[in-house]
Amino acid sequence: MSEKKQMLLGLGFTGAYGANAKAWKSEGVTVTTYPDINADIRYAQLAEKCKFQFLFIGDFPGAIPDDNREVPAMTLEPIITATAILQQTKHIGVASTVHTQWNNPFTLARQFKGIDLMSGGRIAWNAVTGSSPKVAENFGVKLMDSRSRYESHYEFVETVQHLWATWGKDALKADKETGIFADYSQVKPVHISGKYIQAIGALPIPPSPQGQPVIFHSGGSPNSIEFAGRYASVMIGEVWTREQGIATRNALRQVAIDAGRNPDEIKFIAGLMPVVANSKREAIDRHASFMDENIVQQRAFHIGMVLGISLTPEDLERPIAPELLDKVKIGAYSDPRAENVLKVAREGWTLRDIIYHSVIDYHPATLGDAKETADYLTEMFESGAADGFWILPDAYETDFKRFVEEVVPILQERGLFHEDYNGDTLRENLGVPYQYGVDKRLS
Repeated sequence: MSEKKQMLLGLGFTGAYGANAKAWKSEGVTVTTYPDINADIRYAQLAEKCKFQFLFIGDFPGAIPDDNREVPAMTLEPIITATAILQQTKHIGVASTVHTQWNNPFTLARQFKGIDLMSGGRIAWNAVTGSSPKVAENFGVKLMDSRSRYESHYEFVETVQHLWATWGKDALKADKETGIFADYSQVKPVHISGKYIQAIGALPIPPSPQGQPVIFHSGGSPNSIEFAGRYASVMIGEVWTREQGIATRNALRQVAIDAGRNPDEIKFIAGLMPVVANSKREAIDRHASFMDENIVQQRAFHIGMVLGISLTPEDLERPIAPELLDKVKIGAYSDPRAENVLKVAREGWTLRDIIYHSVIDYHPATLGDAKETADYLTEMFESGAADGFWILPDAYETDFKRFVEEVVPILQERGLFHEDYNGDTLRENLGVPYQYGVDKRLS
């Protein structure tokens, strides 16, 4: 009998105090944890204690809020943050975001391969192009158009993988008796001259126990899916319905097949913002505490745009009329959140409470007791909408703790989440194969 398939779980590090920019004002949050790497290490250790496979570190360099209603996103450099966390953990992996539009292949390859060795094979690179003109200005570069960004992105990633493999797997000998430190015939420098990337040289660093760092990719556009299906082992995405998850995962797997890969070697990870409380009403009220009235009014207008109906601040304290909802048409070009907005609205909540459900946030939210979140994860996973999930709690110190203590045990009781790590490397724990260099199967 085959073993029951189990989901992957990761913790999203996208903010200084939590996924919500207002988490710093939340009760139970210690404001001195920013900037304090020891707090990040503590959250990572909590994730490791409940056997999360990975942490995902986003990067928003130079992003500054307009006013004090919010605080900056996580601004500590992601490679430094990952190194510190990996030194204070034993099993969990870390995926760090580094953009290809304003970095150098040799420097990036050297940094990630070094960390991979130091951690025993637990680092991943979230390889993304970067799409912010303002951030590009911070690095003194001009942002390319979308097509050029992805063309250069392919060259950059392949160059990095070639550099990772310049030191042969068996080149290191370190034999005192023969006086042979390495078989340098196995050290083969790269000679790359592409449209965007030129590189000549080698990295004198042996492989880690997992070969080389795992490649992640975050996104959801057709370009993202094409890239991830060809090069990544994990794609981090955002989907709002089971059907969207199934379609995205199937598209990703088909690209992998077309590229000559085994589709089971790439994992689609969907985002979720869980709010765990003693009741639905308590969870809604807690989530509401992170939204001021300006945000509520902005989102009321936005929901009207998503549904194609007129909504004003005067509508906040009453449900959206059923006859208006019946007129909503959802098509191929509708906002991907529209179906979720309509579903929550049909439950009869006031417009204000619909907003508190985070129906137009970056990821879907579950609000209620632990079983509410566990049931959502179970349905999405068992339907084939995702291979796992990255969790984005409002506040790490409080909301993530409840997820760990209340939701994870339910998933483990159902046999849907493991009770211990499968191996020592990130690849083993993700269920993806050893790799060293560019995948030779790629067509």
